[in-house]
Amino acid sequence: MTAEGESYASAPQRLRYVDVATPEPGACVEVAPGVLWSRIPLLIDLNHINVWLLERSDGYVVVDTGMAVNAGKAAWERIAATCGKPLRAVFVTHIHPDHIGLAGWLHERFGLPVWMSRRTHEQARQMLSGEFIDNSDIIEAFFRTNGIADTASLTPLFSSARLAGLASGLPPVERFIADGERLGGDLDCWQALQTNGHADGHLCLADERAQLLVSGDQVLPTISSNISITFRSIDRNPLHSFLTSLQRLRTQSAETLVLPSHGVPFRGLQARIDDLTQHHREQLTKLVAACAEPRAAAELLPLMFRRQLAGMHLFLGLGEALAHLEYLVHEGRLRRQSQADGVRRYRAVSCEPELELEPNNGMDPSPPLIRRH
Repeated sequence: MTAEGESYASAPQRLRYVDVATPEPGACVEVAPGVLWSRIPLLIDLNHINVWLLERSDGYVVVDTGMAVNAGKAAWERIAATCGKPLRAVFVTHIHPDHIGLAGWLHERFGLPVWMSRRTHEQARQMLSGEFIDNSDIIEAFFRTNGIADTASLTPLFSSARLAGLASGLPPVERFIADGERLGGDLDCWQALQTNGHADGHLCLADERAQLLVSGDQVLPTISSNISITFRSIDRNPLHSFLTSLQRLRTQSAETLVLPSHGVPFRGLQARIDDLTQHHREQLTKLVAACAEPRAAAELLPLMFRRQLAGMHLFLGLGEALAHLEYLVHEGRLRRQSQADGVRRYRAVSCEPELELEPNNGMDPSPPLIRRH
């Protein structure tokens, strides 16, 4: 949802951006002592990912990779040739292809050991093997159940061959990084913080002494990160996970320099977290009002997004709508209802007549009702 998400920037006075020229692809600039900033080009709506080089005595640990395209490889060749020290390891923040896509190639090309969370590795193995993707029946059922009848253009997006083409293979992982673990050695000041919601197993890196936060996609200065429930989700309330993780990061110093995966480094972490939280609260309020009558997730997309969605954007938008609707189910503000046409619809509890609730069996990709807490 990049083009849509970029409209959720904070007011200019709420963030203080670094006075450092944005690097060209493959060029490196120092953004803080011991931290270099570079960019890898992406051939999608969002045209770049920031990568960070964390200095240790014998070289750099690099954070994230870009997608498996030749332009990305060329940028890494330039980084390796000009950054001044050898590349020593690659740290992957999360599963998405712009973050993990070139990890296998970096391992093969430069001999870099790869570090990531155990959950990220588990998803990478499943994605690249096709273990949970090449099942068109499940994919079609997901779309139809949520109100999209025409799935012909959507199911090909999830073939294992297509997704494998965005990554350079599954690299061997030398080290699984757990929540709260420090990188050790010269980089012992950097601590991993697991921040779920946007992606299971997403890791940020915080150096509280230097007041630095590598935020991955958890906190971005101009983008509201996609929070989705899909046919392969394990977390059945990812919006709750995301908002909870934001509050965890909010305890960092007010002077923290945020190093995001997209956009420009900035200070104003608490203000940005407050703005993102408020945005989601506004979406939730709109959805409750709209569900005075039963609504399928697909029917609510025009309420949440200001343009017609197609292809992968439609998939991401539908997932985001479901994440908000299921958050409200967990809150006890909406209920899911059975419908004779097989489409799941949501209705505000205050408006609901005595109707049969949809059971949650093993094929249902949504969470059961749970007590509010």
